[in-house]
Amino acid sequence: MAAVAARPILFLEENQYSNFDWIGESQDGSLLCRWEEEVLVRGPLESTDGVDGVSEGATSSLAFATQIAIASPDLHSAQVLYTFDKVVPVVQASVNASRTLLGFVTRRNSGEGNKYSAYVTEIAPQGGVFSLNLECSRQILLEFLHTEEAGKPLGDSWIAKLLVLVHRESIAIYSFPLSLRESGAWVVEDQPLTESVVRAFVWAQWEPKQNHLYYLHYRPPPDAGLTIGSGEAEEDAMRPRPMLTALQFHPNKPHETVLNVPLELSGLEHSGLELGGDYRDQGLLHCAGDPWLDLRVITSTTGAVCICHHYIYKSRLAETPADPESCVVYLAYSVTLLHHGCVLHAVVPGVPWGHAHAALPTYALFSEHYLLVVVPGVCLHMLDVGLHHTPNNHIITTPPPQLLPNAQLFQTTGAKVPSGRMLSFVDGVNQMIVEVKITKESLFSLFKTCPALSTRLAVLHLAAIHDRDHDLTRKLMWSVCENPFSLDAPALLQEYLVGETYAAVHKHIDSDAAHLLSLLPITTSPFTTDTEYVESATEENVRISYCLLENACIMLLSPRERMVRSVSDTWTKLWEHTTTRHHQRFPLADVVDKLMVSLDTYKPEALSQGSTPVSPASPLVGGLTITSLGLTLAHLMFDPLPFNEAENTTSSKLEHLLSVNLRELSMYCLKHFPHESPMRVHAVASKYVCTQLQVSRRLCSILCSSQTLIPNEKSEKGFTFIEQLEEGVARRLFTLLERYHSATEAVAYPLPQGYNSFLAYLAHRCLPHHVFMQYVRRGVLQLNVDVLREIVYDLDDTPENVERKLEIITSVPLIRGVRTLQFWQHPMSLILRSRLHAASILAGEGPGQPRTPTQSARVNAHHLNNKGISAFPTTDHLSPYETFLDLLTAKANLTDLDMGLLFEGTVASCDYVKPDTRSDALGA
Repeated sequence: MAAVAARPILFLEENQYSNFDWIGESQDGSLLCRWEEEVLVRGPLESTDGVDGVSEGATSSLAFATQIAIASPDLHSAQVLYTFDKVVPVVQASVNASRTLLGFVTRRNSGEGNKYSAYVTEIAPQGGVFSLNLECSRQILLEFLHTEEAGKPLGDSWIAKLLVLVHRESIAIYSFPLSLRESGAWVVEDQPLTESVVRAFVWAQWEPKQNHLYYLHYRPPPDAGLTIGSGEAEEDAMRPRPMLTALQFHPNKPHETVLNVPLELSGLEHSGLELGGDYRDQGLLHCAGDPWLDLRVITSTTGAVCICHHYIYKSRLAETPADPESCVVYLAYSVTLLHHGCVLHAVVPGVPWGHAHAALPTYALFSEHYLLVVVPGVCLHMLDVGLHHTPNNHIITTPPPQLLPNAQLFQTTGAKVPSGRMLSFVDGVNQMIVEVKITKESLFSLFKTCPALSTRLAVLHLAAIHDRDHDLTRKLMWSVCENPFSLDAPALLQEYLVGETYAAVHKHIDSDAAHLLSLLPITTSPFTTDTEYVESATEENVRISYCLLENACIMLLSPRERMVRSVSDTWTKLWEHTTTRHHQRFPLADVVDKLMVSLDTYKPEALSQGSTPVSPASPLVGGLTITSLGLTLAHLMFDPLPFNEAENTTSSKLEHLLSVNLRELSMYCLKHFPHESPMRVHAVASKYVCTQLQVSRRLCSILCSSQTLIPNEKSEKGFTFIEQLEEGVARRLFTLLERYHSATEAVAYPLPQGYNSFLAYLAHRCLPHHVFMQYVRRGVLQLNVDVLREIVYDLDDTPENVERKLEIITSVPLIRGVRTLQFWQHPMSLILRSRLHAASILAGEGPGQPRTPTQSARVNAHHLNNKGISAFPTTDHLSPYETFLDLLTAKANLTDLDMGLLFEGTVASCDYVKPDTRSDALGA
């Protein structure tokens, strides 16, 4: 799916540093790092804080010492901020925006375990080191608040604020007063002032780009009282619940609590697996928390808030082996989507315990619609979590081989990227820059090779809806055409139809009607509670499930309650999105159900002459016509079809389907937006129906062009074109068009004019007769008069083909069959037509033949004078034929009778049927 490229970091390639590590990130995207290098240092004096001390007049010597540097956002160069005079175990650091103060945390291994200490030092220029008097076994995290306003001079004094997080103890703000000396050095004037922010927390994360602080704490259980129910329910109700709180920090203003949300996090309780107790000191994560709790909050300025939680577990039925490394576990993660009010759970089976325990998932927002989840060596998922529709089109695949299994990726957002289709990461283990790029080629390759239908639908959804790349969607459809017998083909064709229609309407809709887009269908993938991405029928597959945040006590500040009301940030956008009423999109299944009933009683013969094609000027419901739908000559030339689209009836199934779609969509929009203008609703519905027809026609053109060269305007089309196709090409083309026919019926999309006749004749040419008749009897193929005429002409009059012709003609409505018999120059045609004519007269239904009275009288007089009653004479000059004519004339006027047809049918009965009867009798 993704094109991954790894390249070495430039300044690390030029210099070989020992014990290199990344220890922090600045707001502008610059990364803090530390390494050990042999430098010229003065002889150290034992210091009371255990970090640094220098004596006057000490001799200088070469020794290994720790250096802290800041790398540019593009990682091309690094500037040393501070050099120690010895090796110091720095695990995390932070620098203020003016780069005058540096805060860092050390971790030392003592007899009682790891000890963390926090310090602050002056770096403009390098000065003394100040201890914060924090030394404990709990993890410590330092983060400078970037309260300096961009472009504003600092003046002679400044207050630098440092956020100090001590795990499970407190979060506080240390304010350091800075002043500028005559020498140009910034120094700390006095002891810092402290302000308590949070008393205790389980986990916390600082977001430097948007000045967000998230922390997880446990909500105390409710007061004990009278409870009725099972003991387990009572115990569960009294259990403390995890609560996530978000704080927003402002320049020169107090911070504010903007969000409180209870979380349901799986795996918080320890499992049977030994998880270890050492903290993971990852400076680029900006997190402090329990070592077994892997939690991350990802937000965007558009209002998307994703709370990601990673955990592992093993099946209760699986036995724990003696060697834990050989144990196979489930790697799972959940994403709480606050903007959608649901929790997404993903489970990846069959991961070795050692790999799952060391794995560090990476979460990154890709464009405005996707959350990229990367677990090196395990999975690479693109979750469709955008604001505009439900999260149900996810791309699930494995990482490419270019991504090393032991990689630990940290997103870098400061460097400028050439486009929004690429994400840059730093591999903290292999010290490489990893670029993940989503390209057309990678999406096409995944679409062709992935066996999971859900992933292929998601790739098509990405190309059609979010990228609006018509060239890529056309290429994906050609890939579907390479295997027309695949059972996934109809579902993929349906997704193309719905996705391309929505994208086209979204592009051309007026801004004052944009809110109606929330009602239009956007995908065929249902929002189900559990989806399995089937890649292997014999093994477990990746599963994604959902649960709704029902009755959750979520506290989110409204814009009026904010400290700064004029600001527009993540929380105001989230408030706008969650307070807006979201409607269910128009279900295409409703139109399918309505058509199933209405087409059962639909009789085109009652209004037309039995011919399929529609007239370009045929009126639709509400005055809408085929021409007004926008099918201009430009569209016909851009997407050529191998059949003619000029048709001439007054009623057709196409017009009926379009009118039902238009009516149902208009009523649905007015139901959900009752105060909307009916004219605007009708305009949007008409545009959508118009686009349905255009997209359906485009897909038909793509399918046909994938199998054969479509003739141009000057070449033969239609039935002549079919007769020129090779047998193998004709079979593949029919299979594709059959899949296309099934897809359009499933989503109630119209078919191009002339398509039904083309498909029916193509089926006649490439299918065995008994299979062809099965398609006819089940209503898949529509035998119109033009198709019947061609079939009658195509089959010769052998006894077997005569039986086939009779079977085909008798399978269509009577009026259409009678019209077809007129094109069949065969005695059996005369017999059937004359019998139908006589039966119609005797039943009192009229002549049943389209003749004028003058013409009928002239023909009848000619036959009576020349052949008349002596046509079949007997001894008494009376005949059964004469008696039969007397009965007919008693039932109808002479002008209603077609004497020529009756006479020719009688002769044909004697010449064609009678010999067969005699031969049968002789054989008996």
